[in-house]
Amino acid sequence: MVSITQTPDRDQVFDVIGLGFGPSNLAIAGAMVENTSSAQHIPLDKVLFIEKHDEFRWHPGMLIPGASMQISFLKDLATLRSPQSPITFVSYLHSQNRLIDFINRGSTIPSRKEYSDYLSWAARYVQDKGVGVAYSEEVVALSDAEEGIVEVHSRSLTTGHHIVRRAKNLIISPGGSPRMPDSMEALKESPRILHSSTYLWSIAPLMKMLQASKAAREPLRIAVLGSGQSAAEVLLDLHSRLSAIPTTSRHELDMIIRQGSLKPSDDSPFANEVFNPASTGVMFGLPDASARRAVRAEYKGTNYGVVSPRTLEMLYELLYDQKLEDDIARRKNCTRDLSEPCITLRPNTNVVSAQIQAVAGSPSEVPHSTGEVISVTYQNNLTRQVSGQTYDAIICATGYERQSWLRLLTASNVGKHFGVESAIPTGVQLAAEAEKIDDDLELPELTFDATSTATDGASTPSTVSVPSTPPTSPGTSSSLLMHEKSTLSSKLYISRNYRLVPVSKEGPLSGSDFRPRIYVQGCEEETHGLSDTLLSVLGVRAGEVVADLYQPEVGA
Repeated sequence: MVSITQTPDRDQVFDVIGLGFGPSNLAIAGAMVENTSSAQHIPLDKVLFIEKHDEFRWHPGMLIPGASMQISFLKDLATLRSPQSPITFVSYLHSQNRLIDFINRGSTIPSRKEYSDYLSWAARYVQDKGVGVAYSEEVVALSDAEEGIVEVHSRSLTTGHHIVRRAKNLIISPGGSPRMPDSMEALKESPRILHSSTYLWSIAPLMKMLQASKAAREPLRIAVLGSGQSAAEVLLDLHSRLSAIPTTSRHELDMIIRQGSLKPSDDSPFANEVFNPASTGVMFGLPDASARRAVRAEYKGTNYGVVSPRTLEMLYELLYDQKLEDDIARRKNCTRDLSEPCITLRPNTNVVSAQIQAVAGSPSEVPHSTGEVISVTYQNNLTRQVSGQTYDAIICATGYERQSWLRLLTASNVGKHFGVESAIPTGVQLAAEAEKIDDDLELPELTFDATSTATDGASTPSTVSVPSTPPTSPGTSSSLLMHEKSTLSSKLYISRNYRLVPVSKEGPLSGSDFRPRIYVQGCEEETHGLSDTLLSVLGVRAGEVVADLYQPEVGA
């Protein structure tokens, strides 16, 4: 298809363009709708969000029946910031005439399906109020148009047209992109390899394909990679699906995890305080990278590579019943019920390599996706013993990477205003402004790398928060992101209120002539805390970003 460039009237300049329209930017839109009466508000017809999906979607691939949220409904798009907001979860329930029924449930935790519907409802609400959303468009580039303007280049996914829009300010909320393990990267296009982010809409076609590629009633063997909530939910759902497929012997389900056992998420009251809005300011204000690193390490069990206690109980009960049935069949010397798949947990196991292997004797006329298995080599992390297994399919519940925004910035001439050049690689680390910025700077452990890194086991992309009295000027508080390659380095600063800080030859905070404000959300866990990629303080962060956006520049 020939690309046609559509450039709107150069006189049309948006005050704000948001890149992405997931929960983070939806919360921004809601905060803007609430502030239309303020003196400094931005007209809603001057606001546009660009979203690659054809409608608002939130984790559609993981809306598994029975899956619940891990947070209270009060941690919605607005309640912690403004309980009277029209886009609270309570407002949603009231509008759907389900408020009393929800109360009667006796739980503050909604199902994932209901929370997804709530977010879709809120998206329709802000659009009805005048917020613009360009769906089915993918942002492909940024460029500095000078005169205080940034050009946003996008590609229509329906027509292929290249569209250029102009904006005074940007809010970048990239969310997470599915991360595949290095051992699976070369196979990710195979229909036998799925990421959990696409599980719900991909699993039925996959199961149909697998059955078609097998002899009648031949058992299936499927592996799930990961040790977090998504992995456990996928395993339970696969168990249910395989139980409905007749077989001559038991289907097999392996769960491959690198750690020694599945571990419960720490959702105790004191541990959960790390997600309080005030904790963001505390984290940001710590004196050095090692202190922030220690906090993240201490509270890692609240989110990464862990499973909710309720889900763990369900899985353990299933495994216990499996052992019971095996023992009964052995004692009675009878055939075990074949309808229930056999689950095997493989702890302390690292997948070394994987390759597609043709099954000997498969008919040559069958589609390429049939007559194959995935040959996996893995190693025990403790004994170092190497072994292997073949699988009909593998589901990777291995988290997300969050550096698309950085690649976009470094590939543009906008990056130079922040001390980032396209020649500098996209690995990034963060440290605080208060630390000494020199060659001896101790950098934090977590690295965003455009080629491989990610949040292991993270299942919920989203957001962050801020203190009750945040600084309104990036000059008063900022953090540093450092790019390194041998002797080459550049520094990227971000304010407490999530605004990237331009630099000049004299350094950051010293009066750059670059006027557009660029904010990023969901990418600053090192400086803003563990809640940065979660939903916990979504509404509070949105309010702080909008307040900073509306704040007049000093000297303006």
